[in-house]
Amino acid sequence: MTTRTVICLAAFTISVIFLGISLRVSELTWAQAQVDSEESGEKPNLSTEKEFPVPLKPLSKAITPCRACHGPEKDFPVNFKRREDLLVHTNIKLNHGGIRLWCLDCHDPNNRNYLAPLSDGKLIDFNHSYLLCGKCHGTKYRDWRLGIHGKRTGFWNGTKDYYLCVSCHDPHSPRFKPLVPMPPPDKPWTPGESQVKK
Repeated sequence: MTTRTVICLAAFTISVIFLGISLRVSELTWAQAQVDSEESGEKPNLSTEKEFPVPLKPLSKAITPCRACHGPEKDFPVNFKRREDLLVHTNIKLNHGGIRLWCLDCHDPNNRNYLAPLSDGKLIDFNHSYLLCGKCHGTKYRDWRLGIHGKRTGFWNGTKDYYLCVSCHDPHSPRFKPLVPMPPPDKPWTPGESQVKK
């Protein structure tokens, strides 16, 4: 072996050892922080409001507040029967989940200003609709939380804005319409080629 090879192998071995020690120290530091928080009785902040800040997408003024028509003061009885043609919301055609889903599977029947509650009984407001979407679309919700699915803006190491599912998907008909593909881009000119277009 040459002296240069020996030096390279020694440098590589030292780097691997240093990396291993660094990872172990960071694991121990994280584990100690978890133990300290458990001993102090602090509960982790599970609030999705700070964890996933979403830009507010206001609902149309024509349909809000929902309780203006669907509230108990209007004596408007809740109709649990699934039907294709709605009397009022004629612009909505439900094409989500086949025939298994109906309006009241997502909208709370008692307070229409909220979405159906989670298993803990807490109602979901429209600004946190991703919690409702995640009940059925768990893998997409996981990917959205990790930044794999959906849109977010901001900085990779700073604050981010997560866009709601309904920012891209129509909640009543979530599949994207087919797109016509664009033509391929022109090949860029490179030196040595003729600049005359054919």
